[in-house]
Amino acid sequence: MLATRLAHSLATVLKALAAIFCLLLLVFSYDRLHGASSSQVLSNRLQLNGNLAAADFPPELNRFWISFADSLVKARPTRFEPDNHNKQRVDFLKLSAEDRQAVKDSHSFMVKQALHQAPDLFYIRTTKGIVTTAGPRYMPILLVSLRMLRRGGSELPVEVFLGSWDEYNSTICEGIFPSLGASCRVLDGIYNKAPSIAKPERFQFKILAILFSSFEDVLFLDADAFPGNKPDDLFLTDPYSSYGLVTWPDIFGNTASPLYFQIASISEPPVSLRLSSESGQLLLSKSKHAADLLLMPYYNYYGPDYYYPLLCQGSHGAGDKETFIHAAMALDRPFWDVRERPWVLGHWKNGQFCLVAMAQHHPGDDWKIQKGLNESSDPTTARPLFVHNHFHKLDPKTIIREDGPTRDVDGNYQRMWGPKKTVLDRFGHDVEQEVWEEILASRCEAGTDTCSKSKTTIIACIRMATATRSSNYCVWMHLLPH
Repeated sequence: MLATRLAHSLATVLKALAAIFCLLLLVFSYDRLHGASSSQVLSNRLQLNGNLAAADFPPELNRFWISFADSLVKARPTRFEPDNHNKQRVDFLKLSAEDRQAVKDSHSFMVKQALHQAPDLFYIRTTKGIVTTAGPRYMPILLVSLRMLRRGGSELPVEVFLGSWDEYNSTICEGIFPSLGASCRVLDGIYNKAPSIAKPERFQFKILAILFSSFEDVLFLDADAFPGNKPDDLFLTDPYSSYGLVTWPDIFGNTASPLYFQIASISEPPVSLRLSSESGQLLLSKSKHAADLLLMPYYNYYGPDYYYPLLCQGSHGAGDKETFIHAAMALDRPFWDVRERPWVLGHWKNGQFCLVAMAQHHPGDDWKIQKGLNESSDPTTARPLFVHNHFHKLDPKTIIREDGPTRDVDGNYQRMWGPKKTVLDRFGHDVEQEVWEEILASRCEAGTDTCSKSKTTIIACIRMATATRSSNYCVWMHLLPH
C-alpha cells in the first residue's frame, strides 16, 4: 500500500495535498463556529438538574430503593436449568411442573410488590430528559453521540450514569459534559445503600439508570446511539403521549419461551406479531409505567439465570432488550412497538455485506402509518431517526483503523453507511459527513498529540463522505423484506 502511494506522480501528490489543505480550512472553520463556542452556549442555555450532584441522590429515592431492593431480593425465583443450550425457537426450555410453579409464585410476588410500591417511585414531575450509561471505554464514543445530539438542535438535558467512582473522570464530568448539557451520576451513590443487593452486571445497568434518573419522561439512548434529527418533540406527540412506552424492533425474530407467558399468567401472542426488541433507544413515562418499570429490574436482576433464557432462549443479543416490553405485557400496560423494521447501514467486502450500524425510525411516522392517519403532507414511509452504531463503535481512536469500516478491500477510503444520495433522501441531510466532523472535533478538542496523528485519516473520511458520487463499495440496504 505504502509503496503504491509513493509511486504516484508528484502532480497527483500536490493535488491531494491541496485538497486536504482546503478541507483543513473547512473543517477547522466549522469547528471554530460549531465546536467549543456552541458547547459553551449550550452550557448556558440548557437547564440541567444542578441540584443533583454525582454523589447525591434525593432522600426520597434512597428510601424507596432500600425498600424496593428488599422486595427484589425476596422475590428470587427457584433456580432452574434448561435441558440444553442450543438456539431454537418456540418450545425450547423445559421445566418440571414444580419448578414452573415455584418461578410463577416468585413472579406473582414481585408483581404484587411492584404494584404496591409504584406510588412511591421518585422522579421530578414534568421533567424530560435523556438517560445513558457509559464506562471509561465508552466515554469517547458517548462524546461523539452527545455532539451529534446537540448538533441536531436538541435541548434535552442528559444524565450519564457511571457504575462506580472508579469510573469518574473530573475533566469529563465537570468540564466537557456540562458544556454539552450533560451531568454525571454514580450508581454506587445509591445502589450500595441496599446492603443485601448483589452487584449489578453488564445488562443490568440500563434499567437501573432509568430507575434512578430524575426525569419523569425518559429517552434512553445507548452510548453508541444518537438521533439523526432533533428528538425533543417525541415526548409531546403520539404514540408516546398516548402509550407512555415506545420500543423499537431488532432484525431478529421474537424468541420468548411459551414458559414465560405461563409464568407471567398472560396470553401468549402469535410469534409473527412482532420482532424481537432492540433497546439502543427507549421511551418511557415513569408516571404511566411506574409498576412495570419496577418489574423490569426484576427481570434483569434475575436475568442471566432466569429471565434472559425465558425471554430470549439464547438467541442473538440475549440480555435486557426483551425485559421492557414483556414487563408491560405482564401488567397489562399499554405500549407502542414500532413496526417499521430497522434499516441497516454498511458496505460490501469480498462479496459479503458488512453491517456497520442500524437506523431506527420515527415512531410518530410509524404510528400514523399503522393507524391510517397519514395526511397528504406526511411521509408515506417512516423516516429514520436514530442511528445505533453497535457493530462498529464510533470511537475516534479505533474507527479509522485500516481493517475498519472506512476502507475497502484495496485499502481505499469509503463511506461507511451508504451512498450520499440515499442518506440525504432518508435523513434530509448527510449524517455520515456530519458524524465525521464531530469525530474530528471530539478527537482534537483535548489538544493532545493524538489529534495530529489521526487528523489526516479523519479528513480523508470526511472527503469521501462529501463526495457527490456514490461509492462502488458502499450501500444502504434493507436487511429484511417487508
